[in-house]
Amino acid sequence: MKTHYEEAGDLDSPPLVLIHGAGGSSATWFMQLKGLAKDFHVIAPDLNGHGKTPDRERGNTLSSYLQDIDSIVRQFEKPVLGGHSMGGALTQLYALAHPNRLGGIVLVSTGARLRCAPFIFHLLDNDFEGYVHAVGEYMFSDSASEELIEASQAEVRKCNPSVIKRDFAICDEFDIMNEIPRILIPALIVVGEDDVMTPLKYSEYLHDKMPNSRLVVIPGAGHSVMLEQPALLNVAIKKWYSA
Repeated sequence: MKTHYEEAGDLDSPPLVLIHGAGGSSATWFMQLKGLAKDFHVIAPDLNGHGKTPDRERGNTLSSYLQDIDSIVRQFEKPVLGGHSMGGALTQLYALAHPNRLGGIVLVSTGARLRCAPFIFHLLDNDFEGYVHAVGEYMFSDSASEELIEASQAEVRKCNPSVIKRDFAICDEFDIMNEIPRILIPALIVVGEDDVMTPLKYSEYLHDKMPNSRLVVIPGAGHSVMLEQPALLNVAIKKWYSA
């Protein structure tokens, strides 16, 4: 079954594949699809069970997500692969498994280990609206507008709670802290200054252990850097790539 994706930009431009996080979709990257289209061929897939990609496989979820990524990456010559949060974890796993298929990676609001608070699973099992409220409370900086938070919460409601729960299970089991030095391809690491879900120390660890990495801290942003400060993220990606 085909993985749905959104794309923007010239087909001859450098390919940039962007992977959403837990409970997300290609809509996560709408400001990058718009803002980076002059410089890149931007591709944003919906992982298995998210957005417009049907839930084809409920067994090995991690494997199905990596298959989705591989099906996109293989269409291009050494694309840059980027990911937000869980998408960043998947990006790291793919870079470890297939470094020769990538021109570089962009890690946004993520870490080498992503433990999840137990209350997240409790809310997903018992109080989905409570989870949606928590998204607004923890995903953004204090400066985020109510309009942005409400729009993001509306997107969250489109995803099946069982899919979000399995996404967080992947995050909770993710731990490659000892393997990070093996990622030798160029890496851009981006984190919001006010991120409480994957705080700055997570990105500092990645930067310290990845020999070919650059770290950019974005002011006025929490966990949802690509939504809160899209222009600053887009500039960071363009500067890193052109260097």
